[in-house]
Order: sequence, then C-alpha cells, then structure tokens
Amino acid sequence: MSSETLKQRIITVDALRGFALLGILLAHMIYWYNAGPLPGEYFQKHNDTASGILGFLNEILISGKFFAFFSFLFGLSFFLQMNSMEESGRPFVWRYAWRITIMGIIGLIHHAFWRGDILSIYAPLGFILLPMRKLSNKWILTIGILLAINLPSLLMQLPGLIEHLTSTTPPPPPPSGPPPGPDPSQAFFKNVYQSDIWTMMKNNIISIGEKFDFQFGSGRIYVTLGFFLLGMYSGRKGWFAMSAEELKPIFKKIKNKSGWLVLVTLIGGLGIYGLNEGFKLGWESSPVVGIIFGTLFNLNNASLVVFYVTGITLLMNRKFWQNLLYPLAPIGKMALTSYLLQTALGLVLFFGFGFGLVGVTPPWLNWLIAIAFFIVQAFFCKWWFKQFYFGPVEWLWRTATYFKIQPFRKK
Repeated sequence: MSSETLKQRIITVDALRGFALLGILLAHMIYWYNAGPLPGEYFQKHNDTASGILGFLNEILISGKFFAFFSFLFGLSFFLQMNSMEESGRPFVWRYAWRITIMGIIGLIHHAFWRGDILSIYAPLGFILLPMRKLSNKWILTIGILLAINLPSLLMQLPGLIEHLTSTTPPPPPPSGPPPGPDPSQAFFKNVYQSDIWTMMKNNIISIGEKFDFQFGSGRIYVTLGFFLLGMYSGRKGWFAMSAEELKPIFKKIKNKSGWLVLVTLIGGLGIYGLNEGFKLGWESSPVVGIIFGTLFNLNNASLVVFYVTGITLLMNRKFWQNLLYPLAPIGKMALTSYLLQTALGLVLFFGFGFGLVGVTPPWLNWLIAIAFFIVQAFFCKWWFKQFYFGPVEWLWRTATYFKIQPFRKK
C-alpha cells in the first residue's frame, strides 16, 4: 500500500468515526440526553409537527444505529492495532489488555456522571476479542452477522412462542392500567434530573447492574460484539488498506445489497405497525408478530449500519464529497475527548445541577443545538491538531498505556 493510500485510509476511518459521533450526539440530544425511562408527560408536551417528524426520522435513521456503527470501527481499530504491533514484533496481548482496562476505568467514571456511557460496555467485550481473534475469517463473519442481527434475543423468545402456539388456554387480557407500585420513570427522573450532582453520581454507580440488565434484555450487548467482529473481519480482509479502485466494486456490492435489505425490512415493519394501528388488531400482545417485527427491526438496524459504513467510505473517494466529509476526520481522530465533551454538553443543558432544561426544549431545538455544537467541535478539533499530536484524553490514555509521557505539543 502506497503512503498516499495509507494516508487516505486513515482519514477515511477518522471521518467515519466523526460521522458516528454526529449520529450518537443527535440520538442523545433529541430527548434531553436521557439514558433511562422518562415520564410520558415529557414526551407528550412536544407533540408539534416538527418534533413528530424529527422523532420519526430519529427512529428510522439514527436511534440504535450509531452505537453499532461505532462498534464496527472499534473492531476495525482492534485489528489495525494488533496487526501493526505484531508486524513490528511488539507484544500485543498484554498491552491491549492494559489499554482496554484503562478505557474501562474511564468508562466507569463517565458512567458515574451519565448512565448512557458505552465505554464501560466496550471494555469487557474488548477482552472477548482476544480469544476470538484466533478464529478463521469464516467463523468471525458468521458469528458477527448472527450477533449483529441480535439472534440471541430472538432465540430467547422461542420458548414463549412455543408455549403460546401449543397452549389450549386462552391468554389473559392485557392489563388495562399502569402496573401497581411506584412508577420507575418517576424514580429515575428524580434520581437523575432533580438530584444534586453527588446524589446523582451515587445513584448512577449503584445502578450499573441495571445497565447490564438492559444491555442483555435489549440485546444491544450482542449487537455490539457482533459489530466488533464485523469490524475486525473488514480489517482482516484488508478493505481499508485497498486503493479506491480495488475497494469500489466490493463496497458497492455490499452497499447495494444492504440498501435493498433496509428498504424491504422498513416496508415490512411499517406495514405491520400500520395495519395494527389502523385496524386495532392487538398484535402488540402477539408473540408471533413480536418475533416477526423484532426480526425485521434487527435486520433493518444492522443493514442500515452496513449501508452507512460502505456508502460513506465510497463517497470519501469522490472529490466533491471529500471536501464535505474531511472536516469530520479531526473529530474522529479525537473521538474519546469529543464523546466526553458531548456528554458534558448534555449534562450542563438538561440535568438538575445544570440548566435543568429536560422536557423544556423541544426535540427540534435540541437537534439544532447538537448540530451547532458539532460544527464548533469540528473547528476546535481542526485547530487543536495544529498545536498538539493527540486529543487531551487520548494523550492521557496513551501515556497511561505505555507508562511513559508521550509527546503532546507540536514544536
């Protein structure tokens, strides 16, 4: 690979990280950086047309997609680091294990401030990549796809489906009112949005078990690991080391297939939802329809992530789009710092120890604020890398990894 191709691929991967961070910011900002159940009245207050349209676009294009997008890039980075260190004869396993441990510590600190932290999920899953790196490409791809479409969660629903299909007793009617006992959304709101910072941090630390319960219950942890593996597979295949001419037919084929799958699953899912709502069929309590809808939902999410990755990579090979997408690269190069700064924005704007704007600002305004902040981040990161080699948190992470002060300011 020529030095020019290598430079282009590094910029492309950084730009992909930047795009992923934009999606993550939009997904979190639209509903006030919420990472738990909010009382329904906070959503009902904003039923204007603009907020409704943005909510729909968020569900279709953003929500649940960009944590997977970022996970793909994590898996790719894992392979690139491993390959680079092994080629140079440097020990990889213990250095990587220590690096991922430091990331986990950063994640736990971040979780204390905000329950939506993903680093504390990435760290334990990152250790799983170590033994899995020994698998063949065929197994990496197969396991990656099955996890990325959240197959484990669907399999866990099969016992209930079998019982439903074989039972001769009619199912009980769905509950007509809210479940008895305290409303968990009210408790969450009080603990997170109405507490002082120290009480909130204590509650967040105590609740980390709930976070993993959600990860397993929703299947997100399987999807995350699946995209780790798909990212590692793409690195093994050398796709991000190819020239634009070599890569184009491969990614174009993948993009087209994933695009069709996005379209088919979206039409199927919207069709089920529309029929159920329009004719009051009560399908929401049907295990059969639940599994069908869940399968379509998971296929749609996974295929859209693949469409994003391949589509943006192809666009980065066109001069016009390079000029538009290159500004994303500095943010992606400073991904960890940028991610933490985005959380800081959400905490200051919406939480009780900040301006307390949860439920006050409409979703459309939250997105405008997010886009404005992201543009500021792009200019800031571009300026920063003219002065420094690494982002501030990246520098601390690298220094702690190598037990040696790393160069920071450019001369």
